[in-house]
Amino acid sequence: MPDVNAPAIRPHRLLRWLVQIAFLAFFVFLFVQTRYGSPARVKDILFRFDPLVLLITSITHRTLINAALLSISVIAITFVFGRFFCGFVCPLGTTLDICDGITRHKTRLRRSVRNWKYFLLLFLLVSAVLGVSFLHFFDPLVIFERSLTLVFYPVFTYLFGLFTDLSPMVYTETLVAFGVFALILGSGFLAPRFWCRNLCPLGGLLGLLSRLSPFRFSFQEQCSCGICETICPTGAIDSSRNLINPAECIDCLRCRYECPRHAITYGLHLSLVPFDAKKRHWIMAFGAGLVFASLRPLLQQRLHGRLIRPPGAVPEADFLNLCLHCGKCMKVCPTNGLQPCILEAGINGIWTPRLVPRIGGCEKNCNMCGRVCPTSAIRTLSLREKTFAKIGTAVIDRHRCIAWEQNMVCLICDEVCQYNAISSFSETIQGTTLLRPFVDERICTGCGICESRCPVEGAAAIQVFSKGEERKRTGSYITEEKVKLRACEEKPEDIPSGFIQDDN
Repeated sequence: MPDVNAPAIRPHRLLRWLVQIAFLAFFVFLFVQTRYGSPARVKDILFRFDPLVLLITSITHRTLINAALLSISVIAITFVFGRFFCGFVCPLGTTLDICDGITRHKTRLRRSVRNWKYFLLLFLLVSAVLGVSFLHFFDPLVIFERSLTLVFYPVFTYLFGLFTDLSPMVYTETLVAFGVFALILGSGFLAPRFWCRNLCPLGGLLGLLSRLSPFRFSFQEQCSCGICETICPTGAIDSSRNLINPAECIDCLRCRYECPRHAITYGLHLSLVPFDAKKRHWIMAFGAGLVFASLRPLLQQRLHGRLIRPPGAVPEADFLNLCLHCGKCMKVCPTNGLQPCILEAGINGIWTPRLVPRIGGCEKNCNMCGRVCPTSAIRTLSLREKTFAKIGTAVIDRHRCIAWEQNMVCLICDEVCQYNAISSFSETIQGTTLLRPFVDERICTGCGICESRCPVEGAAAIQVFSKGEERKRTGSYITEEKVKLRACEEKPEDIPSGFIQDDN
């Protein structure tokens, strides 16, 4: 019997590796190009081909997510050719293949474990129907993108910054993101592509579609050597019964071209493969969806008024269900002010973006976060519209403010305010004229530039709170009252004709 673990490179394997590496490189290229100042077009193209994003987000939001309609093409091709997406396109799958090539010795687990991905898919569907999305914990494209943003990108900018003027990106939450990614990669010690074959709900969805595929691999003659079963990365082959499960097959072609007897062929087969999941497991998955969805108030609880969402963010309940927690908005933020939540938005809000003004404020001439958001959890606003979206209000702590507490001259917050929302008024004390800063809450948008520039050590003397924030699903943020209050170049006649005023 030939050594199935021999590192021989065959033409079909080389071709598959080239295709996989090409898609992985394309994904990484799009990630690198997702930066401030670059065009935002097609930066989320791979998310548009993710049918799990289309299904769960549309159900949860009760609206068809147009940005993911391209995933219908993946569904159609899967109906015909099976789980090609898992075998050739998915960047997380390619990364697992690379890691599996390094860790060759694996422990083979029972086949019953493979049904977990279907139970997770049912859990996501039940939760989505009840209005809660847990997609961000399990979707492979989201996991890969978030890991690049929160784990690898900060390391890269730090190392690259040692030799250039590139400012390192720092994020307040990387440990959990790194832990999730490390666990997925480390699962390869248990079995090849353990995540793909057992836990990935996207793989479960595509596996269900593949069961209906008329084209599949099958045995054209009896064979009992067992080589195909040993080399199959997803455990799709049962050589003792000469069966190949199309729901598990990822079209890697290894069984067809490495079989010494050429006993496996690819062609038209209309028979259905029986589903061997137990009823109690389905009930448990269904019940888990009900239980976790019922915990929504706890999972989505906002802990304090310092949770500042980016301009254009839809109302919080919709935001948590639409946001993929992918980190794109944080990567393009030029001030590094957008940071991932830990528990500020509850358990289900982990990795969602929040503005931390002390690290960096929201620049007036930047609307990149909305332009790169794959699901419009952050609406795409024009630069002018974005400046009218109020995300909070700055509040001066007079006990910490240099001008108020120490009677010293400090007007930095007034000088850096982008909207002229801070004014200084004179006050005479014991014959000395002092200038005190005041915030006009009607004009302040909560951009946080003042907080980021405050010279007081530690917590700033002026801080932004979510007080007065505006969150709209539709409609314009521009009103005549706001335009009249602006102490800048804006004029009432500059308002676009026919703009919508919506208080929702």
